Amino acid sequence: MMQWNWMTYTRILNFNRCFCSSAALLFLFTYLSLNCCAQTQWISGDRVCSASLRGLSVIDDSTIWASGSEGTWLRTCNGGKQWETGTIAGCSKLDFRDIHALDCDRAWVISAGDTCKIYYTSDAGQSWKIQYTNYEPGIFFDGFAFWDQKNGLAYGDPIDGRFYIIETTDGNTWHQIDDEALPHALKGEAGFAASGTGIFTLGKEAVWIATGGGAKARVLYSGDKGVSWTSYDSPLISNHAAGIFSIIFTTSSNGTIVGGSYLDSTNKVANCATTTDGGVTWKLITEQQPRGFRSCVTASSDGKLLLTVGRTGSEWSGDNGNTWKPIGQKGYFACAIGSRYAWAVGRNGKLGKLDLAKLE
Repeated sequence: MMQWNWMTYTRILNFNRCFCSSAALLFLFTYLSLNCCAQTQWISGDRVCSASLRGLSVIDDSTIWASGSEGTWLRTCNGGKQWETGTIAGCSKLDFRDIHALDCDRAWVISAGDTCKIYYTSDAGQSWKIQYTNYEPGIFFDGFAFWDQKNGLAYGDPIDGRFYIIETTDGNTWHQIDDEALPHALKGEAGFAASGTGIFTLGKEAVWIATGGGAKARVLYSGDKGVSWTSYDSPLISNHAAGIFSIIFTTSSNGTIVGGSYLDSTNKVANCATTTDGGVTWKLITEQQPRGFRSCVTASSDGKLLLTVGRTGSEWSGDNGNTWKPIGQKGYFACAIGSRYAWAVGRNGKLGKLDLAKLE
């Protein structure tokens, strides 16, 4: 039996103090860690549809449009408090993998697959006017991008050895550009319709298109709205399931590409590169890169923040894509940034919202 005395009491008291201090420190560390993690997590939104969503267009923190399988479109004009969703008549078998909106009333959608159709609405989705249809054998469009409300390009996989690209100069009619100016496609080379972001326009005439599937993952560039083209090799992995899935430029010189293999989602080898010369040369990111295959990269309007998403999670960068910080493991197909908030979309109507202020 323990003999109680002042020395015993003092030892027990000191032990308790030490234990309590350690426990308090452990609790504080755990709280701070969890709180820190909570600051950089996606907030899941209500699933207002069951479609697989890959198209996303964020106008600002209030106005967001998305599109996907089964002819689905959806939009919010109050930052996600309420969503309106619908399907375009006769399009239940179409997958709208890209969408481009001008405001809460006007938007285009484009379908991927063996039928390409482009629709436009000017009345908030109440009606949709078809602007383009293509049933040509081998047709498969991957996405589109616009310089302004009248001028844009849509690109598809190669037919007869060259990429299939169409343009609009009035925002209403589309026609194929002269493919003689396009570089010959490599064997197996194509685009990826994973998020509609394999094409990017900047300024009044510049456009970049990302490829994969062949011996090399390349970037096609035009500085004159598609009249003439140049191709540049990238260091990203490329095979039948791998290549560049998304491309972004924050200036005419600074750009970032992401991708990898969609069949090996956790493999982060050769999945991200940056350029400082407009895409002529690319630096492979080999440390602190995205943690796996990524299907979309986007940037804030000032170019200071980059965001990338994929099946296994997401990351953000504050140094032009040279290092990336993780944002959990929630998987998404596409992302876009407003002012304070970013949005992401995924399978089965999945929606995510991210408070960018908490990334600081």
